[in-house]
Amino acid sequence: MSEIDLVTALGEKPSDDNKSAWQAFFNDTIMPFWRQHVQMHDMERPHHVTLRYFHIFPKNAKAVVLLSPGRIEGAIKYPELVWELAQLGYATAIVDHRGQGYSDRLGAHEHNGHVDRFDDFVDDFAAFTRATEAAVKEHYGQALPLQLVAHSMGGAIAALYLARYPHKVKNAVLCSPMFGIQTGKIPHWLAASFAHAGAALNNLLMPKRPWFIIGTGEYVEVPFAQNELSQSLARYQTFRQLYQQHPEVKLGGPSFRWVSQALSASRRAIAEAADIHIPVLVLQAGSDSVVDPRGQAEFVCALSHPKSRLEIIPGARHELFIEADAYRQPTLQQTLAWFQESR
Repeated sequence: MSEIDLVTALGEKPSDDNKSAWQAFFNDTIMPFWRQHVQMHDMERPHHVTLRYFHIFPKNAKAVVLLSPGRIEGAIKYPELVWELAQLGYATAIVDHRGQGYSDRLGAHEHNGHVDRFDDFVDDFAAFTRATEAAVKEHYGQALPLQLVAHSMGGAIAALYLARYPHKVKNAVLCSPMFGIQTGKIPHWLAASFAHAGAALNNLLMPKRPWFIIGTGEYVEVPFAQNELSQSLARYQTFRQLYQQHPEVKLGGPSFRWVSQALSASRRAIAEAADIHIPVLVLQAGSDSVVDPRGQAEFVCALSHPKSRLEIIPGARHELFIEADAYRQPTLQQTLAWFQESR
């Protein structure tokens, strides 16, 4: 799809450079569409965990996009992308991963980002996909092609799902996927050893009360000028406002166990990449300070499908779908082109 076609399809949505016009469009067009079409569902998972997932099924959809969000995220962060996909003929299904969003929290502290086993995320995603396939067939009277978009932690989850489970996903776009975590001046091996040791000690002393990893704590609203996620003032403030309006989705820092599991899962996703047999596009944010770009390159090199590739969005920060239009437009453009090319 050309840029002109995309602008036409989206009705010349205002640029985020014009904050007031973009905010008015978001409030008057995007959010009413979201409230009218979004349907929340519950799913009971092992260990008494209730998972919540969301379907947005517009009329005459040509395909379904499965969306796997990143850490601290939930469906509530994606109304703009959902609206855009709907204008282009796509239904969307989004899961709130266990321990975040509207899904059940796993520790005593509701702001603690915790998981016992990273593989639980992967198994949950498989169950969510099966439930979505059944709902699509019931709603539309037929199966529709499945495509996948994932962000950050959700990228590692999606990669492991695609490698391990039989599925009908046609192609996937992984945005800023977590195949390694930036550890700053601390060597990666030392950070991993620290996380693994802290998780083991926590499990020994207080197994029912996960500890925040040192340096983190409860949810904190980081001012725009200090954030490392996005260069779009309009989108960044809007996502923070949504979290203020829905405080139950707020999430703070991760537990020792989450970091330990995430580091191990990142390496496993690279090791199992050859078992993914569909075209995968990895979109790398050129100025990402959250995840390690070297792992993304390793992952793409290990993929088995010859059309899979890595594309860099120069200058972009981690949150490609809430970035400024200069970075978000190419992200959306390449995602839609990938869907069409692969189909």
